[in-house]
Amino acid sequence: MCLPEQSARDAALAELARLDPAALDAACLMGQIGDLAMFISQAQAQLSRLTATLDATGGAAEAGHKSASAFLRTRCGLAPGHAAAVVATARGLAGLEATQKAVDAGTVSFDQAQIIVRTLAGLGEDTAAIAERALLDHAPGLDTARFRQFADEVAYRADPAAAEEREQRRWDRRHLSFGLTLDATGTLSGACGDAVSYEIVRTAAEAFSPPGGLADGRTAAQRRMDGLVAACKAALDAGKAPERHGAAPHITVLVKDETLAQAAGATTGPGQAGAGQPGQNTGTPQGAGTAQGAGTAHGAGTPDRGQAGGPPGLITGPPPGQTGHGTFLTARQVLALCCGAQVGAIRWRDGLPLGVGRTARTEPAGLRRALEARDRRCRWPGCEALAAWATAHHIRPWGKGGATALEDLVLFCHLHHHHFIHALGWTITGTPNGTLHLTNPGGWITLDSPLPAA
Repeated sequence: MCLPEQSARDAALAELARLDPAALDAACLMGQIGDLAMFISQAQAQLSRLTATLDATGGAAEAGHKSASAFLRTRCGLAPGHAAAVVATARGLAGLEATQKAVDAGTVSFDQAQIIVRTLAGLGEDTAAIAERALLDHAPGLDTARFRQFADEVAYRADPAAAEEREQRRWDRRHLSFGLTLDATGTLSGACGDAVSYEIVRTAAEAFSPPGGLADGRTAAQRRMDGLVAACKAALDAGKAPERHGAAPHITVLVKDETLAQAAGATTGPGQAGAGQPGQNTGTPQGAGTAQGAGTAHGAGTPDRGQAGGPPGLITGPPPGQTGHGTFLTARQVLALCCGAQVGAIRWRDGLPLGVGRTARTEPAGLRRALEARDRRCRWPGCEALAAWATAHHIRPWGKGGATALEDLVLFCHLHHHHFIHALGWTITGTPNGTLHLTNPGGWITLDSPLPAA
């Protein structure tokens, strides 16, 4: 019973506080949770009803707030998106009496009511009334995701032309931005636009990064990002991207010899990929890069600026590599790019290029077909990535005399090639034409990869 000095809200909270979850069995606990969820939904509807009045009368502005949404943000602690949604739903429910009654009765959740409001907003008055009835009839048997799909179908059936216009507006909002965080983590932000673009990107990301076996500790989100990178790399590897300034798209990397030498000392072991042969003169830069994934690459060194390429007086260790966009790369990342690319070096002295070295293709089309026929998939044990997605990796580095031939090449997917081999430093022994032995950096586990055809 609600005491005169006690509000209805305080009485409800006090009653809930007296519940002891530990004393309830699963059935009773789920029943209480269901009742509480319905109560919260009904309370949200009342919040919407009150907000609609505040919005319509301009009461928030009289109290010094820019809008009802601003009041919800500043005084009620709602996030901007949530506050805007409450106001938009409040305005929509004001003209949908049947939906408002359904939320009050608990037969439709507030989240479902928001979907109804958005769906009916673009329909004519007569069509909206029919659609509202259909949505209210089906809402109790559908979860929010399925109800949203059903609402989209209702909206399309009610007015196909309007649906086309909505997709066009979504398409016009497409965008993609690249950025770096303060700790130099690369970020992507944007919107696909229409449903077709969204499905294409999602399908490619998921298709190119299936689970990598029992040892795959990646999250689903990490697999999707790896898949998106692999899909872009495969598209570039196909060699069909438009040329830029007469050359295939490529990543330019500026790197010094001592940086590559440092990586070679840290990663090269028996049968393991390492750095290209460093130059004879310490500090003479050598360039390496990739284009079209494992396609054409151009490299350019950086002119000497101090013993290690940095300002005098600072730490004189080897400097990082640097892309044409100004992004720093570790020595291992440079080696990973060089591993599957045409590499061309431009040597420098006193800030001027001295000459351009030869460019060598990693594998011609015929050899690539033979590799895919032999390996069939990524050769990492348990990985199901298709051979067509994989990079041809030199067991012995090309810069150290490795041959571009079947007996010295093996296919690995983007994850195992870039992360496990080049970043983590797993070593490879054995022969690609027989059994490969992959050993982790600590040497405590070795995985065997027999020839698939055998």
